[in-house]
Amino acid sequence: MNINDYDREIQTLNSEMMLARSSMSSSYIGICNRLVRAAKRLDDNNLVGYAYYYLADAYYLLSTDYRKFSTNLLKAIEYLQLEGDIEHLARCYNLLGIDSLNHGNYELAIDFFLNGISYCENLPESGVPGFMLFNIGHVYYRFGDVKTALFYIRSAYKHIRRNRKESLYYRNILYCYCFEADCYINLGKPDSVRKCLESMDKLANYQEFNEEYLLGLPILDTKMRAYYYLGDKKRFEYYFKMLNDLICDKKFSLDDMEDVYNTARFYLHIGKEKDAINVAHITEDVLEDLNIANLRLNHAKLRCEIYERVENPGAKLKALEDFYRYTLDFEKEKMVNYRFFAAMRTKLATVEKENDKLMRQAETDQLTGLGNRYGLNRYAETAFEKAFKRGHYLAVELLDVDNFKHFNDKYGHQMGDQCLKHISKAITDMCEHNKDIHAFRYGGDEFIIIYENMNDDKVLDHATRLRDKVKEMPLDFGDAKKGVTISVSQGIRNSVPQETTKLWDYMYAADNALYQVKEHCKGEVALIHNAVISQKSLDEVKHG
Repeated sequence: MNINDYDREIQTLNSEMMLARSSMSSSYIGICNRLVRAAKRLDDNNLVGYAYYYLADAYYLLSTDYRKFSTNLLKAIEYLQLEGDIEHLARCYNLLGIDSLNHGNYELAIDFFLNGISYCENLPESGVPGFMLFNIGHVYYRFGDVKTALFYIRSAYKHIRRNRKESLYYRNILYCYCFEADCYINLGKPDSVRKCLESMDKLANYQEFNEEYLLGLPILDTKMRAYYYLGDKKRFEYYFKMLNDLICDKKFSLDDMEDVYNTARFYLHIGKEKDAINVAHITEDVLEDLNIANLRLNHAKLRCEIYERVENPGAKLKALEDFYRYTLDFEKEKMVNYRFFAAMRTKLATVEKENDKLMRQAETDQLTGLGNRYGLNRYAETAFEKAFKRGHYLAVELLDVDNFKHFNDKYGHQMGDQCLKHISKAITDMCEHNKDIHAFRYGGDEFIIIYENMNDDKVLDHATRLRDKVKEMPLDFGDAKKGVTISVSQGIRNSVPQETTKLWDYMYAADNALYQVKEHCKGEVALIHNAVISQKSLDEVKHG
């Protein structure tokens, strides 16, 4: 989905939404609701799914209202699956994984994250896999495998950096540095901790960076721990006060609950028992609004640890009773959630399979089995963007059957169809042997072939081999017409695309090259680099 294809109202709402998201503004939820209503008025399922995803994201980032988070996420998945919006479906998988973590279903969480990553295989420039790698790293960290956690966070960082247009780009990079610092603290590497802190501070130099990110709970918590570890008492006290004030004001989201628990444990570790008890009391109030047994269970466990340390047997006994009660609740909830998530996973897989089938049908030319114009346009958009960003060559070939009208008139349309199938078989064989070549039937007797990241010599080699193969494979239409041969003419443009270059620009140039072949030497291949035929470009034409 391209938001720029919508009218000004939708584009303005989307811009407001992304700005609110990047600044973590409380208006984010309200703007998302406005976009949902606007999308429904337009009766646009793709836009509705897109809007519901960001509404779920808003509740996840800014609120502890779990019910609204999960309800909107399920609605988003329903619409996005229907429309095949791969990137936002992958984002939904990420939120499903996080939801599973909050419910203590770690196996399901990993499954959701890995499936979300697989969704992005055809989105090489997407930073979305980075979110899920980050969260997988957190699972390993939670179970004490710090080195593996560090491996995943480094991988996450590389993926996130692929897309600077992501509205939370700098926040996500900042969180990577935070997570790395935590890992290095555990691994006893003070120099690496200092480098992470320096990298976090350097982000503030970017104009697009929102300094409010530095006031978030994970950032304050990491800096407090890091400066305590490094022995910088003054900075430790500064961040301790800021963090404590934030927790006392209950300015944290559902996503921060486990971080708050760990903050209390850290307070206990450094001898600040009163502050740890205060955090436990504050989070107990917040849990009243959340019906998530795993968070209640972990809270009871935290209270057991605190009251064991401060030697308060009465409070400890109450915490143990709660721990037992919430353990039973957790086991029940875990089974319910496991069935729910497993059923959802099965449903998603079924819908994915059906959508893939429908997509292939929609993008496939029924006669030849090659892609059609719709498939060409979808593929070309991604191919041109990738070639531009990587500075790679991209070649577009326009292939035309020589004297096809005469062939049809002489042998009939049924034989004409057989001729096209014959040529498409040769093209398909070439594509199957090279993953960087993709072919489509453009219409009639015209085919489009796209070559990714190949120099002129390689493109010409493939094109001439195809030409020769077509010519050397005689058509057999029975004894009366046995041994009929056909030839094809090919015009190609090969160059590195510019930012504004589109498929039509290349096709225009390839068509000019094809015209020259048709006029002067049918059955040949001509390759050019420019859009417009001039005497200079004609002199530079490469023939195969």
